[in-house]
Amino acid sequence: MALLRNIALALAAFTGLVAYFWSSLSLRAEVLGMTRPKTLLQNLHGEDFYVIPDTLHCEDLHHHLPSGSLFGASEVDPETRWKWFPPIGKFDYKAATTRGSFVVINPETRSSKRLSLTGFNGPFITHGIDIWSSKDEPSSVYIFAVNHLANPAYVASEGKIQPEARSQIEVFHHTIGTSEAKHLRSIWHPLIRTPNDIYARDRNSIFVTNDHKYRDGLMRYPEDLVLTSAWSEIVSIEILDMSTKNSSERINVTSTKPKMQNPNGLGHGKNENEILVVRAAAGILEMAHLDEPFVDPVLHFTQSLQFNYTLDNPSYFRDPYAKETGRDTSGYVMAGLTRASKFPNRKGDPSIATFAPEADSQSGERILFLDDGKMVSTASTAVLVAIDPKKNGGNKQAWLFVTGPMTAGIASMKIDL
Repeated sequence: MALLRNIALALAAFTGLVAYFWSSLSLRAEVLGMTRPKTLLQNLHGEDFYVIPDTLHCEDLHHHLPSGSLFGASEVDPETRWKWFPPIGKFDYKAATTRGSFVVINPETRSSKRLSLTGFNGPFITHGIDIWSSKDEPSSVYIFAVNHLANPAYVASEGKIQPEARSQIEVFHHTIGTSEAKHLRSIWHPLIRTPNDIYARDRNSIFVTNDHKYRDGLMRYPEDLVLTSAWSEIVSIEILDMSTKNSSERINVTSTKPKMQNPNGLGHGKNENEILVVRAAAGILEMAHLDEPFVDPVLHFTQSLQFNYTLDNPSYFRDPYAKETGRDTSGYVMAGLTRASKFPNRKGDPSIATFAPEADSQSGERILFLDDGKMVSTASTAVLVAIDPKKNGGNKQAWLFVTGPMTAGIASMKIDL
């Protein structure tokens, strides 16, 4: 009897393991789009769909509430991403010389203004950004941006030992209403390996994700696919001097704990203490708060949301008309890929944007936008901007803006909330 009981227990354990791994693999296949039905690769656009001119390859987008403006970092050459973009293993050094800039979007007119970069020399290969303004000076905007520079040491070593890219963070200052962004300083440190996105706590304190431990090669695949491959981290940076010309001086840089699997986009949550962290390939949004910055900083995770597609930069929509309308439609706005297994695809990567309302969790996630990759490819960011009901016939609506690193421009559309 003891033998039979042990065999039964062994079979039960084996069955449980098979069920667990099968469930996990099935979810990974769904998130990567391998088993996604074609019905979710069609177009679902809101009213008045429009692509804003001169907003090429804006991977990230942030809403500056005091001015109502949207800020993004945009390229100028449509071929840049396909020739030089370290995050996807594109390393053509001849293309690593372009100079992108920032675009400022007026959500009401859906027009863009490209800022000139003063006091800045050299290439600017854009990726994630964040903005910060103090409550006392809302028209003063600090812009923190990833810049994927080529590594001169790689060329000098003839491709041996040294990494191809030497990515760093750029800090700019912009005054609302002007047409320029003044470069303040660059930030480089060995811990900044594969920077993807930035979270600004204030003008002197930022966090940066390293989306992978490995810059390229076969080891990047398990980093994406195996949820237990917690090999990378978020880097905490304290800026001690905004005027130094030496990118590696006057900074304190620390790796936060715990290490994470594929940390990608960062976002500001429902309050000042909440930081949103995306595990891109896993399709997981993590809510956390961080204490003791710069002294062995630790992320404290409070909640997570599993999505059935790959994610990128998260945003939180705070409904400014909740009291006025008697209905709060605040929640998390996400964007990503519905067929990530084929990314990047020259013909276009099908994209999605969804909304997870905080006050109506029973209704679950709502699809706001779908595109087959022809109008919006590689969606990485979605942002909602509320429309004043007094100007809109009393309707509860918002402008949805969707963009991505390989898309021709920021798309906007009107949606019902």
